Amino acid sequence: MRSYNIISALPSNFKKVYKVESQGAVYILKEYESAEDAEKEMQIAGQIALTGYAPKVIDHQDNLVLYEYIEGENFCEVFRQATMTDDVESMELLATRLSIFLQIIYSFTDKVVKVIDFNNYVVKDGRVVGVDFLKIDEGMPYEDVASAIAFALMNSAGQYYDCYPFVYKLLSCFKLEMMDVINEVKARLKQRASQIGARSDIDIDMLVDGLVDFDKKGVDWRKLI
Repeated sequence: MRSYNIISALPSNFKKVYKVESQGAVYILKEYESAEDAEKEMQIAGQIALTGYAPKVIDHQDNLVLYEYIEGENFCEVFRQATMTDDVESMELLATRLSIFLQIIYSFTDKVVKVIDFNNYVVKDGRVVGVDFLKIDEGMPYEDVASAIAFALMNSAGQYYDCYPFVYKLLSCFKLEMMDVINEVKARLKQRASQIGARSDIDIDMLVDGLVDFDKKGVDWRKLI
């Protein structure tokens, strides 16, 4: 494997991730817990990279894989900014772009993402690019929709209902109603609340009831208090 110099360590679960320099270019180096984990993500990333929705694999050895560095905006930061400023157009655009990325995953891997974290995506050149594929596995697309909704609700920069334009646009992209995924959303919300300290005091039942009421009554989200 080619030599490299570490520029900085990046936050990640289940593996170590570094921004590195090698031969005058910047890359992402991932150090996995096992060679099997490295092979799994490398194979999936390699498939998706053919579409431009994932970084290319540059080099690898045992549990180390060197990836193309994708320079763009962090999806989570763009999402939070949109919810902070009530930018409905941006939220709906993000939902549409995320749905396209997920459809690419389903078409090229026959698997689903399972656990969606907006920090694992970069917005570049009008598309959402994935940079983490380790947890991809067998499943159904509605699980990804529910996971994305739960993450959005727990990470809205304002009140949870500020992200409703994103939530309902994502459902629309998949031709789903809230009642189709509400039980899975509730389960994902409880799981996230148990994993994080911030905002873990949210009344999950109240939040879910709000989603259902909005779906049934068509409440103007801008008038919710």
